[in-house]
Amino acid sequence: MRVLLTGLPIQSHLIPALVPVAKALQHRGHEVALATGAAVKAQIERHGIEVLVIESALSPEDVDQPTRQWCPELTGPLDVPVFSDEMTESFAADLIEVAKAWRPDVIVRETNEYGGYLAAEVLGLPLAMIDIAPLITRLVPDLTDRLNHLRESFGLAAVDSFTHAHGRLTAGLLPESWYPSDLRSPGLRHYRAPDAVDTRPLDSTIAHLPADVPLVLASYGTSTHWLLGADSKLMHITVEALGSLEIQAVVALGTEEAVGRWNGPRPRNVHLVSFVQQRMLVGACDVFLTHGGFSGVRESLSAGTPMVALPLFADQPSNASRVEELGLGLRTDVSGIAADVRRVLAEPGYRLGARGFQRQILGLPPLSSFAVDLETLGAAGSCVGSA
Repeated sequence: MRVLLTGLPIQSHLIPALVPVAKALQHRGHEVALATGAAVKAQIERHGIEVLVIESALSPEDVDQPTRQWCPELTGPLDVPVFSDEMTESFAADLIEVAKAWRPDVIVRETNEYGGYLAAEVLGLPLAMIDIAPLITRLVPDLTDRLNHLRESFGLAAVDSFTHAHGRLTAGLLPESWYPSDLRSPGLRHYRAPDAVDTRPLDSTIAHLPADVPLVLASYGTSTHWLLGADSKLMHITVEALGSLEIQAVVALGTEEAVGRWNGPRPRNVHLVSFVQQRMLVGACDVFLTHGGFSGVRESLSAGTPMVALPLFADQPSNASRVEELGLGLRTDVSGIAADVRRVLAEPGYRLGARGFQRQILGLPPLSSFAVDLETLGAAGSCVGSA
């Protein structure tokens, strides 16, 4: 079976989920390629996966961002577009030509990339989806209409719901309880993403932090450093808030440059790093202070660690609210960081909730099982099923 994966050229969209699926398919003897933008080509190829470059697929860093003077401590979460009709149409058009040459038997897209959906429909191929952002469709209330407009441009008939784009098989990366009832589609199955595999030892400074107080890990993701405006004091506020608590804290600033030019507070109990092995360390922490990106939320829950989520953009506000609704932590803002971290540390219900959710995750089949389920879809050789 020849499987074509499609995804936006964003590391956090590809490495945690699409790459493990690609490796599982390769292990079962299938041919696999990933269609995405040139920005992540080298990263993906290091995993032994063929990359088919979609020239029109731009990474966030390649797109002009007039919002880079954004200061979340003043404006709150950033309202960024999460669906682009123009980019989706270009991706689909380029992908159709690439797919004609590569000749896949099935297409598997990630949630945010809709060109794969349109290409599968045009080429009459089975479609599946890896759900890396379960709540993001709520940010595009007119998504069905916009998809139908694109379908019309490719000569496709209209559909009744955007869930048609989920295909016949959807890989959810958290248990069903994460999904609100209106987002539980018939083709949705749930899998456990693989644990961290990192042969590097943890930084010795972090490894030997005192164990007589709680440890808090703070990271706002891989994209935040290029979104923040020069006047933003978000990281300063974060460090100061954590410094006021009786804890040890590790704060990831995102780049070596950010660490080198740091001119903010330096409390003795807060350790500034450019990068941290988040998937490895989060399980050894008492609270994870996060921006609420889905990958970070999933990693924290897989480790049984409660969260304080300070959402910054895209689906993060929805994820942060869901964390709070399920009793897995708190949604916060810049003024509430210290108080909310203190509360999650003090109230055992959050830790118990996260541990209980971790057990639900451990009860799921491994993500490698998605490769087996995909074989059934590929063997059927039919077009996308109705939602």
